[in-house]
Amino acid sequence: MGRRVAYGHDGRSVTLTDVILRHGGEAQESRDAFAALGDEKRAAVLAFLRSLVLFPPDDTASNLDPGDPRTPLFPQFGHGSIKLTVLFNDPSEKE
Repeated sequence: MGRRVAYGHDGRSVTLTDVILRHGGEAQESRDAFAALGDEKRAAVLAFLRSLVLFPPDDTASNLDPGDPRTPLFPQFGHGSIKLTVLFNDPSEKE
């Protein structure tokens, strides 16, 4: 997640802190807990989030197809996946 340029479904948040603090609704309690953290604990949460790998939609990890754990560098390579590209098709574009 740390390699992204913008965060959130609309891309309006420039940092992870921004996107967390913009949350409300169902995430309000988590947002408030993050806001209440001291600098050291907040930095630890952000470091953890930056360590996460987001797979692109056409290569989404899934336990529906567990992959092959014998593959070198598993799970980054050889992980199971499901194809989600059809969900991101634009119906106005010709295929």
